Amino acid sequence: MKLKLFFALVISVGLFSSSAAVAKSVRVESAAGISVQLDASSGHYEIASRRPDWRFAGELGTPAEKAEASHGTDRIGAYQEIHFSWRAGGPVTGSIRVYDQRPVVLFTLTCDQAAEKWPVAFPQFTTFPAKLHHFSFGEKPFAPPHFDLETNGTPWLLFDNHANAALISPADDFLLATMAGDGIHEIASTLNPGVHDLPAHFSHTTLMAFAPGIHAAWQTWGGALRALQGKVPPANDADTGLRYLGYWTDNGAFYYYNYDPVLGYAGTLEQLVARYHDEGIPSRYLQLDSWWYEKTFTGPDGKVGTTKNARLPAGEWNRYGGLLKYEADPAILPGGLAGLHQKTGLGLITHSRWIDPASPYRKEYKVSGIAAVDPKWWDHIMGYLAAGGVFCYEQDWLSEIYYHSPELQTTPGLGDAFADSMARAARERGLSLQYCMALPRFFLQGSRYAHLTSIRTSDDRFGRSRWDNFLYVSQLARAVGIWPWTDVFMSGETNNLLISVLSAGMVGTGDAIRRENRENLLRVARPDGVLIKPDESLLPLDSVYVAQANGRKTPMVAWTYSDHGTLRTAYVFAYNRQQSDAEASFVPAKFGLSGKVCVLDARSDNAVFQSARKRVALSFKPGGTAYYMITPVGRSGLAFFGDAGKYVSNGRQRIAALDDSKGKLTATINFAAGEKNVLLFGYAKQAPKVVAQRGSVGNIAFDPKTRRFDAEVMPAPEVIRSGRDPVQTAVVVFESK
Repeated sequence: MKLKLFFALVISVGLFSSSAAVAKSVRVESAAGISVQLDASSGHYEIASRRPDWRFAGELGTPAEKAEASHGTDRIGAYQEIHFSWRAGGPVTGSIRVYDQRPVVLFTLTCDQAAEKWPVAFPQFTTFPAKLHHFSFGEKPFAPPHFDLETNGTPWLLFDNHANAALISPADDFLLATMAGDGIHEIASTLNPGVHDLPAHFSHTTLMAFAPGIHAAWQTWGGALRALQGKVPPANDADTGLRYLGYWTDNGAFYYYNYDPVLGYAGTLEQLVARYHDEGIPSRYLQLDSWWYEKTFTGPDGKVGTTKNARLPAGEWNRYGGLLKYEADPAILPGGLAGLHQKTGLGLITHSRWIDPASPYRKEYKVSGIAAVDPKWWDHIMGYLAAGGVFCYEQDWLSEIYYHSPELQTTPGLGDAFADSMARAARERGLSLQYCMALPRFFLQGSRYAHLTSIRTSDDRFGRSRWDNFLYVSQLARAVGIWPWTDVFMSGETNNLLISVLSAGMVGTGDAIRRENRENLLRVARPDGVLIKPDESLLPLDSVYVAQANGRKTPMVAWTYSDHGTLRTAYVFAYNRQQSDAEASFVPAKFGLSGKVCVLDARSDNAVFQSARKRVALSFKPGGTAYYMITPVGRSGLAFFGDAGKYVSNGRQRIAALDDSKGKLTATINFAAGEKNVLLFGYAKQAPKVVAQRGSVGNIAFDPKTRRFDAEVMPAPEVIRSGRDPVQTAVVVFESK
């Protein structure tokens, strides 16, 4: 059970009272432009931000006592605070904290005595800017986005037509918490109605952030929430799944509950791995979905399901229902996980679901509803996985586990017993985590775990109908420090592959043997399987939110980037969401670019030099898509785009470094060990001089009409180590004339 004393919520370094007596009105203001005022005599409190110029106010419903201002430091940073007490059915203590370096507010409510139920919503705003647009996430699998305010454990985004924005959400107790109100008359933070038996000194916190921009608000809110939870976000190559191209067998893949009857399941996957090796397709791990372990026919709701694939032999592996035993079914994996790992030489991601009512584990471990809450259960299964060559545990069906485990929704501490125990057991054995079918509250729970590296942000079998949800929900995933995962698709589906690599998360396909598209897969990875990806995830422009909130479903325009010092390459993917012709645009300056830039239409190879402040117009036919890359014209006078054979041409896994100086650009290139050459390209007024400082330069070309230059580059023979992988390198200097 989580007992949280108020003073234990933060790392306090100096809490000094500004007044020994109770004040009738107390006010504090942060250097970040947020002020708080409390009228103790009436219980009226008000939050005001400078950018945007907004005010939110509420009432305690009774006078406040012991109202004092203080200051200190917690995980978020240096703060100013008002703390006070009042009666809400019983004695409670509250505080409102603003920060000097971040435009955020932290609200805390503490029950001074044990309470049968949560006493009151706090904050509870009844006065706030009128006619704000609303955005939140639904309490359904994969947290679908809604342009309204859903009452669950979701963040609420409030914004105007200029994209000024505020975000408010629970800041702890994520499996118990809920937002409340309609965003017109009330905005409130509280706990689920059924929460009961709260111990004395139980507290709950709420976080609010302000910014002059929707994307900026997500970054501000997420940065503060992660800081509060002590999470350092994982890098986009933090584990094998994020770093390398992989093969998936989940729903939508060809080998989902399917295999060659002559070869068997293990034999089919072994043959696939052998073929990929022979064809030079660098897949570096296998995902094993729910087919690999024993199950019943009973669904999470108690209804009886069916055999998954009636064309294959019946068995406990070939069933729909809950987990019986979390071990490889010998009927399909006779060598177990370890045997498959050894024969393929690949690391594994393994799927799991809910614990069935008939599972023998219930006699040995504590299970609440269909959720394991016993630390020993998690130690048992994570130990088994670690011994079998598994590097990532995928917890699927989180929504159903939550729906059908009522104590997780109502009992303090039990949700943490489920999620924290899972995370601890995995971390202690060196495993990363992936969440699947997560509700919004599980995204927020994920802000606590640095090794929760990925989360599904769209429904099964990625495709065009999933694109919108994927991009909007990716915004939430990135804010809490998790990399979004598209789910499986086929390697010949260029747009799905492009979106997946632009997400900067996992890239995994599920083709049948001999149906793979090698050429496409090598557009996203080096020959050693290392993904060449942007620094951040592909996310929607603020203008897309504003247009859709106003009832205009304009084309989706989303962007990401690769940074090399002062040089940023932006990548823009856009698509029509209407059944008629449509127009859209973007401004490169919105991506952090300035001065002169080169805008490349990657589909037509048409490049245009222009100001970063000039709008780029897009035209779409029904079903149309577009992909643009934009890079600055640096001090060198060159617009350098990088590897001509990769979708993310300046990804840092290929272009390790760029040094831009007057009249000269120096590029450091990483090659997979044994890789022969790479074609680099860019645009310039005249053909640049190309010289290798390390490695060598082959064919060089320049088209005076298009102003495109190409240079073939070969690595030096020495093999060095870059992170986990051996590489060869080249250093090439481009001199403008």
